[in-house]
Amino acid sequence: MPYRRARWWLLLLFPLIAIAFWPGYFGQLGEAPFALHAHGITATLWLLLLTAQSWSIHARRAGWHRAAGLATFVVLPLFAAAGPLALQGMAMLWRDQADPFHSAFGAQLVIADMIAGPTVVVLAVYAFVQRRRVTAHASAMLATALLVLPPIIGRLFPAIPGFPHGGWAGFAGFRLSFQLAEAITLAIAVALAVKNPAARTGFGIAAAATIAQMIGFETIGRSEPWLRWVDLLTRIPAAPMALAAGAVTAALLLWAWRRVPPRGQAAGDRVSAEGAVRA
Repeated sequence: MPYRRARWWLLLLFPLIAIAFWPGYFGQLGEAPFALHAHGITATLWLLLLTAQSWSIHARRAGWHRAAGLATFVVLPLFAAAGPLALQGMAMLWRDQADPFHSAFGAQLVIADMIAGPTVVVLAVYAFVQRRRVTAHASAMLATALLVLPPIIGRLFPAIPGFPHGGWAGFAGFRLSFQLAEAITLAIAVALAVKNPAARTGFGIAAAATIAQMIGFETIGRSEPWLRWVDLLTRIPAAPMALAAGAVTAALLLWAWRRVPPRGQAAGDRVSAEGAVRA
């Protein structure tokens, strides 16, 4: 099985998440809005699900792995439904000039998150379609975790003594840290895509999304039409957006699950009928 050490890298994300998001979330849980809780909880559940899948398949617990795969039908639609809520919350903080950080970057972060969230869904759907091709399936699932890196690393860089603040680096150095975090994520995605041809699509999608975030943050995210759209987003009813995102995600997963994998796959990239991994 490929990516035998992936679960350890996934586990490493959890303490990093706690450190990176302590000031803005974990340190003030009682004051955080529902949208932030929904996004944080569902994103954490998704990472736990990826970790469980990685562990179970390498521990030869095919039944547990399949159960974790079926849990995707619950966790991913919930994650997708929480996305518009988090986006609208970010847009409101920008509109209301709630603090210097969101005043400076709120609208730009909306476009970054609007790229990352749907990309996670696309990767999971592709992974379902390719679930009988071990490397293609595993790489697409693990590529979803790469999209978590920029928000984590982007919040850790400014804490480094001597990290630039102000000027081009932006308020608290976040503009520079955001681009550095995206560049690191892009380098990892490209390296993993190049290493194994069977993994190129999964990690390639993650790389393309990362490039789109880098460019969108500096271009569309700073344009007047985009700022007007973000302002409009704050006035759209949240519940229909969340329900639509969750329903579309569930429908895509069901379509992918029922899709018959292509025939004629290489023998080395198959799973035997007895131990077939379907998640």
